[in-house]
Amino acid sequence: MRNTDHYWAVIILNWNNATDTIATVRAIQAWEALTPAIWIVDNGSEDDSVERIRRECPGVRLLLSDHNLGFAAGNNLAIRQALAEEQTASFLLLNNDAVIDESDAKRLLETLERSGAGVVGPLLRDPPPEMGLQAAGGLNPVWQVDTHMHHIPDETVPYPVDYVPGTAILIASGVFERVGLLDEDYFISGEIADFCLRARRHGYRPLIDPTVTVYHDTGRSSELRIAFYTYYFLRNRFLFVRKLYPRWQLFLSLRWALFGLLSIAGARIRGQRRRASALALALRHGLTGRFGDRSREIFARDNQHVQ
Repeated sequence: MRNTDHYWAVIILNWNNATDTIATVRAIQAWEALTPAIWIVDNGSEDDSVERIRRECPGVRLLLSDHNLGFAAGNNLAIRQALAEEQTASFLLLNNDAVIDESDAKRLLETLERSGAGVVGPLLRDPPPEMGLQAAGGLNPVWQVDTHMHHIPDETVPYPVDYVPGTAILIASGVFERVGLLDEDYFISGEIADFCLRARRHGYRPLIDPTVTVYHDTGRSSELRIAFYTYYFLRNRFLFVRKLYPRWQLFLSLRWALFGLLSIAGARIRGQRRRASALALALRHGLTGRFGDRSREIFARDNQHVQ
């Protein structure tokens, strides 16, 4: 296996959270055999993240955006530049609140190379000592509300999935060259499922290697999920349907519209005003085709419910 910086890369997004990003980088730089190129994309942080990362993470490639590009465009910024500059064979997209050790990274690389799947990922678990299973792979979001698999089909060998969750996903560079980059219209949520479905239609087979575990501390970003994630969770279902299931668009759009209406009603009954407002905005934008970054509208609407 090639162990030089130019053959594989780790991409980490940072947004106002240098502490976690620096910890993740230091853990990777402490590896003894694997030496990936490390790319950090700062997504328009408004704190001292850039200064801290520059000071405390020597040797990384730091790319700066003047605003929050979202998950898809942020990763694309590094992928596009790495493909143009270097002979990068594969990319590990890794959340800055996720931890993978060197032996697991090595097994993931071996699975990618041996299987020819094009896309592979690990099991996602809560950090020790709980180590509860978060996801054993992903299910097609056009049919599922909860797209995380909560059972492990086979604990010994890699198995196919609809998509590999974007918390930690290893992708061969050739897949990007054939399939294209992540679709930036999603902004956040759904772009990896979209990418994996496109990869499957090109003959690739996304796999989960159950012998590999990544620990993901979801509690660190939970405050963002009330309005922000709720909005993109619903709105992007309509984008997924419109783009990838055009023949089923009317039926599936009606299905998700009904789901949205029921969810809004349920949130209002429970007194969850912020959630209900985010869902209503998502439903309107999804049905009218208003995709891409709508964060300002989400936060402006959300602020009306917290004042």
